[in-house]
Amino acid sequence: MNFPFQTTVFLICTLLLFSCQEKQDENDLKEEHKEKRSFQMYEVSEMTALMRQMFQLNEALKERIVSGENLRDYPEGFERILEASMTKEQPMDDFFIEHAELYLTAQKSIYANPEEAKTLFNDAINACIACHKVKCTGPITKIEKLYIP
Repeated sequence: MNFPFQTTVFLICTLLLFSCQEKQDENDLKEEHKEKRSFQMYEVSEMTALMRQMFQLNEALKERIVSGENLRDYPEGFERILEASMTKEQPMDDFFIEHAELYLTAQKSIYANPEEAKTLFNDAINACIACHKVKCTGPITKIEKLYIP
């Protein structure tokens, strides 16, 4: 009679031991999952922020060109393209500087020759895309939407 009682107690203790162990492992997995899901703030580089602003200004410029409005003044803030800090993965090398200067020249020509603004604007967009094809391909599709047909 004592044997079945001891066996029953042994089985219950074994089950409790393994069930506690599984819960601990499950809790460890939950903690590990929480660590993987933790929110990490993406920091936009100074260059990224500048290019987003340049995109918005070019959208507005495109609208003024299409509607025949006054183009206003050349945005001097564009000059920051030669000094803004880049993303960590992309150095400001000679290729970038050369293409940035071509872009700035193209932008200035729009304001200097408003009668040819449509063609010159598309030339400036071509300058953007030429650089982005090598340096950062992600925004090309968005930039292409700036073209004036």
